Amino acid sequence: MPNTTVRAAAEGMPAINRRRMLLGLAAASTAAAAITVASAAGCAPAEHPDAELFRLEQEMEAAHARMNQQAKVCERIDRKCDKLFPPNPPKWEEPDMPEDVRVAFQAMTVKDMGTNNRPAIYAAWSNEVKEQKAANNGLHQAYHAKWEEINRESGLDAAEDAFGVRNNELWELGLRIFATPANTLEGMVVKLRAADRMDLQSFADENEGFLSIAADIRRLASGGTA
Repeated sequence: MPNTTVRAAAEGMPAINRRRMLLGLAAASTAAAAITVASAAGCAPAEHPDAELFRLEQEMEAAHARMNQQAKVCERIDRKCDKLFPPNPPKWEEPDMPEDVRVAFQAMTVKDMGTNNRPAIYAAWSNEVKEQKAANNGLHQAYHAKWEEINRESGLDAAEDAFGVRNNELWELGLRIFATPANTLEGMVVKLRAADRMDLQSFADENEGFLSIAADIRRLASGGTA
């Protein structure tokens, strides 16, 4: 199946490969579930300094479950589409130049090339190659059109749009968590779990999750005034 791209999951979110993201969700879900939130979200008293972070994490946990559920829908439809796609057309490769054509080509001057004064044998071969390439392009265009039709009619496009909405929800909650200062170690761990659910470690650029945690550490280390 061709490699397609998930629609933008959230403003500023790096573009990623759709199949990579869907296949990676199971691992990310397992990693997040391995760290219990009972001591934070479930049992946190209302007066806890990081009560807002715990509340946001509960929302994020629910959003994460919804996103994973939609990912399963996409995967199921994706497998169905794989069985419907026609065979991939051959990749275009320019044929080797015959020896007699090569001799004629090498005998051409720069002026011949500039004035399109090509030897007949070279011109005929060049035109044939162009026709072959155009025919190959036509095969690829027809394949792509059929591929889009199958995705559309099978509901994969709509399912991926819904996945994008769910991913937006998760991403926005993560950004809200990172924007909320943590006052305790428990609050910082909430941010670490949010980073895991957003799979931020897969992105090479600086991410808001760890920058936010670093700011919390600096603030608390300076007595909470920074």
